[in-house]
Amino acid sequence: MQEISIGQLAQRTGLAVSAIRYYETQGLLAPQRNAGGQRRYPKADIRRLSFVIVAQNFGFSLGRIAALLADLPHGRTPTGEDWQVISEK
Repeated sequence: MQEISIGQLAQRTGLAVSAIRYYETQGLLAPQRNAGGQRRYPKADIRRLSFVIVAQNFGFSLGRIAALLADLPHGRTPTGEDWQVISEK
């Protein structure tokens, strides 16, 4: 699994690093830490955060978004089938 830094994740999603850290405290992301203690995110988190951004634009609360994301696998990019299940909810 390829991992990226918080800076790379911020650049790819257009979010501020502080926003990513906030989403982490809300349980939307669960990064690993490397030997130096730096956060490392799976590339799949780019799509997770993109979903968060879109869902917030549609008026979903972070609590509801977290509940929907709880059913997605961590560490791998969600499949079309995974997103279909979420869209049916």
